[in-house]
Amino acid sequence: MNRRQFLAQSIGTALALGWVARTPVHAESMPMDHSMHMMHGGDAPAMPAMAMPDMPMMNPAGIDLTKLKSGEPLKAFTPIVFNQGKADLMIQPTEQVWLKSGSSTPLWGYSSAGNSLIDATEGDTLSINVMNHLPEDTTVHWHGVDVPSDQDGHPHMPIASNQSHTYQFTLPADSAGTYWYHPHPHKRTSFQAAQGLAAPIIIRSKNDPLTALNIPEQLLFFTAPELDAEGKIAPISMSEQMNGRIGNVVLVNGQYQPVLTVAPNSMHRLRLVNATNARYLRLSFGKTAMVQVGTDGGLLTKPLAPQTELLLAPAERAEVCVTFTEATTLQALYYDKGWMGGGMGWSEPKSDQTHLLAIQLSGDAATPPKLPEQLRPIQALGEPKVTRQFVLGEKMAMSMENGKHSMTMDFLINDKAFDMKRIDFTAKANEVELWEIINNTDMDHPFHIHGSQFQVVSIEENGKVTDFPYLAWKDTVNTKKGQTVRLKIMQDLKGLRMYHCHVLEHEDLGMMGQYNVL
Repeated sequence: MNRRQFLAQSIGTALALGWVARTPVHAESMPMDHSMHMMHGGDAPAMPAMAMPDMPMMNPAGIDLTKLKSGEPLKAFTPIVFNQGKADLMIQPTEQVWLKSGSSTPLWGYSSAGNSLIDATEGDTLSINVMNHLPEDTTVHWHGVDVPSDQDGHPHMPIASNQSHTYQFTLPADSAGTYWYHPHPHKRTSFQAAQGLAAPIIIRSKNDPLTALNIPEQLLFFTAPELDAEGKIAPISMSEQMNGRIGNVVLVNGQYQPVLTVAPNSMHRLRLVNATNARYLRLSFGKTAMVQVGTDGGLLTKPLAPQTELLLAPAERAEVCVTFTEATTLQALYYDKGWMGGGMGWSEPKSDQTHLLAIQLSGDAATPPKLPEQLRPIQALGEPKVTRQFVLGEKMAMSMENGKHSMTMDFLINDKAFDMKRIDFTAKANEVELWEIINNTDMDHPFHIHGSQFQVVSIEENGKVTDFPYLAWKDTVNTKKGQTVRLKIMQDLKGLRMYHCHVLEHEDLGMMGQYNVL
């Protein structure tokens, strides 16, 4: 009996006997998504504690997509204004109107005078005073940005409700790229992210070869709420705990099916950010090709060959250049990431939405520039001094508690669930290591490491090892079921660092570890 069959039989038996799942994530009604257009500037009162209803096995029927506003012009993020490198950032309740009826959805959001985009340059020193107006602890993790450990926003440094904390760090040289920030509290990351806490970061270079070509730039920030029939955020279900919240609506910059109008034959630089809890985005403009020029850690050494599809796992980013010769749509095609059915009819939801963004042509035709053959140098990391293995696994356990049957689901690394008090290993600063990420589960897992970008070396599947096709800096890599992904990493800064699955429900259920860099 394989793992999936065991899980399906175990869950079916448990539910037949009236067992319930115990998970570390509460099942509040969970608002989702954000944009700077959703935020209210100024202080906001803390929200009262919400009720804790029983976790549903699976969510009821969701929103009728025809009730959502669509076809509006794509909104651009407005950068936070820094005064000598300083800014205030509030985390607070907010709301957004997605429905044609005008009814609003309560959310949590980031706001600095109504804005949330951090747009800065390599070498800038930022001082961000974060004020937590939520009813619970939170943190701010600067995903992918190489910051000191004590500024990383990991779960050991929570900001209490109605308290503030100042993060201060200098953006490293050669770190230009597209990043994002989100909460990282202990066992509450998936909940708070689903509330709407996610926002973009752009770090710019003073010598960007694409900027010199005057290519128009668009930031496309993808989020995916699960809306119920009334347009509110549905509670996270037990099925979503196991499979991750993929959402039934995909938003672009906080909008449903917006429209981007461009000049005919114009080339655009698109910064793509998958800020969803767990949805894989297999993106396509149909016949219109994309030329990938960047990954999580910024520009590649040279543009890749044109492609009509691009897969972004949760937390991954990419930069592409696209020449629009005709009207088209950005689509999210189906991707099989694996699914735990649980023996309860938890079939994988069929997405009714494939249309994400419409591209319309208007105005005089442009002459697209020729991309440079070289974008920037990337030095390959040297021979590793240490090799480590990280085996991704899962475990279900059943027990009696207070006279009631209960069931727990753990997602594991090296047969261990995350423990705040346990240091899994130590590493040396400025020493190259080879990590082998071995996926022994029945689904894909995006693997993220804090503190440093890494270079993927090879991927092994069914006994065949394939070299990674290009040299790039990344901080998140997808590991497909049955795969082994090998990467090289070197931490420059000392301190505590996390590594985990970026399906946020899996992170909260234990698929995370931590280590000290000495």
